[in-house]
Amino acid sequence: MSTDRRLVVTAGSVELRRQLGPTSWVVFEELVLVSTGTGGGCVASVSIRALAGRLGLAKDTVARAIARLRRAGLVTGHQSRTDSGVYATGSYTLTIPSSIAIDDHTASTTPVASPRMRCVGQQLALTLTT
Repeated sequence: MSTDRRLVVTAGSVELRRQLGPTSWVVFEELVLVSTGTGGGCVASVSIRALAGRLGLAKDTVARAIARLRRAGLVTGHQSRTDSGVYATGSYTLTIPSSIAIDDHTASTTPVASPRMRCVGQQLALTLTT
């Protein structure tokens, strides 16, 4: 059994996606994918380098995207140090807008013929798997 994290995007997020731009939107999706929790308790512990590697983008591009997400109020960064004074991996608290829902569910390991992306009325459901 694996857990799939679905991002349900409604028509209300069109303006947000336009404001953020495609790169920042993809970085936000990836942050949601690697996060734990839901709603206001959604936290992603990942470095900018790791995000860049996962997305095939330059680290400076991801850093700019995260800065844009911060300005939009979707991401708050946190940096801490270990007991020896070395910086630990940063974490990001995500603010999930009401036009987006996160649906975690357990999927069987049996392959399913259903698509990973489907439209239902004015919603787009993306299945993000790790």
